[in-house]
Amino acid sequence: MYRAELIILLFLGLTEAGIGDQGAVSNCNHWTSHWMGRGSCVHRGRALNWASSQIMTPNYSKPAQCKEVNECFSYDLLCETPDYEVRHYNASKWVATNVTCLVMEFAGYQGFTRIFQYIRGKNVEGKHINMTAPVLLQIPQTEGIMEYKNYVIHFLLPTDYQQNPPAPIDTNIYFIDFPDMYTYVKSFGGWLMTWNLKNYASKLKQQLNNAGEHYDSSYYYGAAYNSPMTLVGRHNEVWYIAEGTPVCPTQVP
Repeated sequence: MYRAELIILLFLGLTEAGIGDQGAVSNCNHWTSHWMGRGSCVHRGRALNWASSQIMTPNYSKPAQCKEVNECFSYDLLCETPDYEVRHYNASKWVATNVTCLVMEFAGYQGFTRIFQYIRGKNVEGKHINMTAPVLLQIPQTEGIMEYKNYVIHFLLPTDYQQNPPAPIDTNIYFIDFPDMYTYVKSFGGWLMTWNLKNYASKLKQQLNNAGEHYDSSYYYGAAYNSPMTLVGRHNEVWYIAEGTPVCPTQVP
């Protein structure tokens, strides 16, 4: 295995997610790699009633699952049901690339390779940028498995580069601004692969529908926090973006 591939493997499991923006399309003829997930603050005990409740005061800190890098995409955990979390994220800037491919793992490898080159100095200032987590992979919501899809791979820019990141040299790389947003999140362990990400996304979607939640169902995100070298205690997530402000559950008196 080439040294460059080893370097990519060391970082490939560190994240995925994105918001649709049309970028460069690739034929995806690259060697594959395996993409590689929980928080707390629960309303436990009695049955939950989906009535209106006041949102907590935001308390953004380093997430518990952020163990392998110095900086992660921090959030405020608004509430948690037995099935998923409700989070709030502040606006943020990411670097992203688009890959059109049959297989998510191929798209993830090719997209992260481009981004890794950017953060390792392939930018107009030659700056080396520290890894962050999670790496986000945006997946279109379709029923098929073996069909061409446009994936968007995202890397969170560190705090020092949120306002003025170095411009990319590769025209397939671009910046994207995530707005202030609410997300519904389901966490799971193991490796972030097509079969299990699709399975957990399907479960989360059904649970949100059962709860009467409003969200964008046209795509979802896979979020990876770990290096492929991490064999146990892995943390992955699937996200749907809420439409409007979510209503947290309150306990029935």
